[in-house]
Amino acid sequence: MPSKTLKQLRLDARRIAGTTADADAVPDDAVNTYINEAWHELYDLIIDADDARIFAKHATNLPVVGDHSFRLPGDFYRLISCHVLRGGKYVPAERADPAEKATLADNQSPCGPPRYFINWFVETGEWFVFTYPAPEAKMTAVTYFPVPTELDLDADSLSNPSSWLAFVSHGAAIKILSQLERDTTAQMIELRKLGQRIEDSVNDLDMNSPAIVRDTDGRSGGGHFW
Repeated sequence: MPSKTLKQLRLDARRIAGTTADADAVPDDAVNTYINEAWHELYDLIIDADDARIFAKHATNLPVVGDHSFRLPGDFYRLISCHVLRGGKYVPAERADPAEKATLADNQSPCGPPRYFINWFVETGEWFVFTYPAPEAKMTAVTYFPVPTELDLDADSLSNPSSWLAFVSHGAAIKILSQLERDTTAQMIELRKLGQRIEDSVNDLDMNSPAIVRDTDGRSGGGHFW
């Protein structure tokens, strides 16, 4: 798998932008920020098209906060699915609106499908999932996308297909040129081509590969672990 460090990505971005002589106008710290922004934009593009869930992780035994609430993993970014223990096995829960909380609390029939919603608590800076009715043994499992990697040090690296690395470099180059108020037409055309190529390759993976889910201990396998 091709790999590039933050320093290499920064040099690529300056080269693509044609601004290698503009380090004073656009310092390395700014380019580092642009690289991380471009990587996060690519990450969102991939997971939006990613039914194969190549970045997905799975977590069970979520920390219990209350009868219905569970703390999501610290690297939680976007929820894919929620399952709760019922009748000795995990069953899928349907997404609900947080505004329905009072209604869900009053109507906890074990006959209907379990429901869930997630909330961000500003006070603690954490995500929580709420499930109704309360699951057996307070056992809830989630499949989710983790937060994308953040590159901080020059030696930090991304190991991804070459088209992904090129997308990041071109995305950062466009941001450099925008800061300098220069034309970005050529770079935007190339970025769109790269984005379409990446989406097509991810869609091909979706059609031809089983779902990959990584457990929170780093293991991976087809399908789900419950």
